[in-house]
Amino acid sequence: MRFLRAPELPLDDPLRSEGFRAARALPAGDADFKPAPGTPWRYIVWLASRRKGLMTAALVTSGIALGALPVLPFFLTGAVDDGLRERDWGALVAWSLGMVLAGFFTAAAIVVSHRLTVYWRMDAAYRTLQLATRKVNRLGDDLRRQVTTGQVVSVGATDINRIAWAVDSLSPIAGCGIGLIAVGVLLFNTSVALGLTIFIGVFIVGIVTGPVLTKLQSSQERYRERVGDIADRASDIVSGLRVLRGIGGEARFNASYRKDSDALREAGYKVAGPAAWLNALGEGAPAILLGVVIWIAGRQVASGDLTPGQMVAAFGYTGALMLPVHWLIGCSYRIIEGRVAAGKVCELLAVPEREAPEQVLPGPREGAELHDPESGLTVAGGELLAVASADSDQIATVFDRLGGYTDSGARFGDVPVAQLDRDELRRRVLVAEHDAYLFAGTVAQIVAARDGHDRVETAVEAASAADVVESLPEGLDTEVDNQARTLSGGQRQRLRLARAIAAHPETLLLHEPTSAVDSHTEARIVDRLAEARTGRATAIATTSPLWLGRADRVAFVHGGKVVATGSHHELAAQNPDYRALVTREAQ
Repeated sequence: MRFLRAPELPLDDPLRSEGFRAARALPAGDADFKPAPGTPWRYIVWLASRRKGLMTAALVTSGIALGALPVLPFFLTGAVDDGLRERDWGALVAWSLGMVLAGFFTAAAIVVSHRLTVYWRMDAAYRTLQLATRKVNRLGDDLRRQVTTGQVVSVGATDINRIAWAVDSLSPIAGCGIGLIAVGVLLFNTSVALGLTIFIGVFIVGIVTGPVLTKLQSSQERYRERVGDIADRASDIVSGLRVLRGIGGEARFNASYRKDSDALREAGYKVAGPAAWLNALGEGAPAILLGVVIWIAGRQVASGDLTPGQMVAAFGYTGALMLPVHWLIGCSYRIIEGRVAAGKVCELLAVPEREAPEQVLPGPREGAELHDPESGLTVAGGELLAVASADSDQIATVFDRLGGYTDSGARFGDVPVAQLDRDELRRRVLVAEHDAYLFAGTVAQIVAARDGHDRVETAVEAASAADVVESLPEGLDTEVDNQARTLSGGQRQRLRLARAIAAHPETLLLHEPTSAVDSHTEARIVDRLAEARTGRATAIATTSPLWLGRADRVAFVHGGKVVATGSHHELAAQNPDYRALVTREAQ
C-alpha cells in the first residue's frame, strides 16, 4: 500500500519507476529516457506512469467517485415508483437510506481520490523539477550558450506547475468518462431513445470541441513563446540596469519591454477566445441535453412508456452530467496547457550535452602542469602566473579550455582534460570569473560553497573582504539575497574571490579578480593571495601592473596565442606591444 502514502520529496531518482510491490529500476532503455523534441504527449504519459500503483489507485478511485455521482438518481426511481406512487413508506425509507449511504460512499471516494491525485500531481511536479535541474547542472557553462534566461525561468516559474496539473487532470477525466458511460447505460435501460440522445449528444460535443482544442493549443504555444520573450527582456533589463542608467538607455529598453508586453497581451487575448468557447460548451451542452431529455421523457410518460419515477431519474441522470461535462472541459484546457509546457521542458531536456569520454582516465600526480596547445599557455604547478592580453575574452576562452568547459586538446600533466573525471577536474581546477553568480544565503555559506567551511575566515582575509563582513549587521551570519545586490560591485567581487580561495583547488584560474576594486585594496589582495596560494598554481588574467609585477611569470597573449613569456620587467623592456599595453593600463 505504498502508493497510499505521500511521495517522499525530493525523489532519490526521478527516472525510477515504482510498481505495485516495491520500487524497481526501469527496464533497460527506459532508464536512459531522454524526451526528444516534439514529444510532449509521450513525456506526459511517461511522467504519469512512474508510480504505477499510485496512478492505478488514483484512476480507480476517481472512476468510483465521479462514476457513481451521476448514478445517485437511480435511487429516485425506486423512491418515487415503489414508495410514493404505491404509498409504501417502508420502500420509501429503504430507497432513501440507500441514496444516503451511496452519497456517503461517493463522498468518501471523492476524498480518497482527491488525496491520491494530489500525491500524483506532486510526484509529477518534483520529477520534472529534478530532471530540469539535473539537466541544467550537467550543461553547466554551456547552458547560457544554448538556452536563454527566459526559457529557463519560464520552465521553473510556470511550465512545471502546468505539467503537474495536466497529470492531475487525468484522474477526473477518467472518472467523468466512466460517469458518462454509466449514465448512458442507465438511460438505455430506461429508454433506448434517451440513451441514444446522451451518446449522440456527447459525440456531437466531442466533434465540436476537437477544433476548439486544436486552436487553443496553437494559441497557447504562441502565448508561451511570448512569455519566454518577456522573461528574457525583463532579465536583461534587471541584470543591466546600472549600465542602462549610466548610458541613458532606460527609455529605449522600457520601450522594447512595452512592445513585448503588448505582444504578450495580444497573444493572451487569442487564448481567451478558444477558452471562452470551451467554457460555453461546458455550461451549455449539458443544459441543451437536459432540455432534450426532459422533452423526450415527458412525451414517453404521456404515452405510458415511462413511469414518473423513471422520468425523475432521467432528469437526475442528465442534470448530474453537468458537473462531469464541466470538469471534462476544464481538464481538457489544463491538459492543453500541460502539453504546451511539456514541449518546452522537452526542448530543455533535449539540449545537446558534451559527450562523456569513452574512457575516463585517472588524474595526474599533484602539482602537474596544465597546458593548452591551441594557445601555447602553460600553468606550471605551484607558480603564480599572470596572463596579459588586450582582449580579455581571449584569456577567458583559454581558461575555459583548461577547465574543460569547451572541447579542446588541453592536458593536465599527461592526461587529456577531456578524458578526466568531471568531479575530479572541478575539484582540482577551478575557473573563477569576476562576475560569477552569487547564490542567496549567509555570507559564510556563500564563501564556503561546497567544501570550504573550514577555510572561510582565512579566505575572507586573503580576499581583503574582512571590512565587507564587518560592515554587515551579523557578520558572516548575515543573510544576503542572490547576487548580493545590497553590496557594491567591489564588495561582491571580493566575496567571489574569497569563495574561489576557500575552494582551495590545486590550480586556480582567475579572470580579472580585482577589476572593480581600488588600487590600495588591490595591492593588499595581491600580497595576501600570493601568500595564501603558496605551493599551488594560480593564473590571473589581468593587465594590472600590481599583479604583473608580483607574478612569478607573465605570459603575453596576442591573437589568442602566447607570443612572449618572462618577468614583467623583462617583457616591458623587450616587447613593445606588451609595454604599450601595460603603460596604457598604468595611466
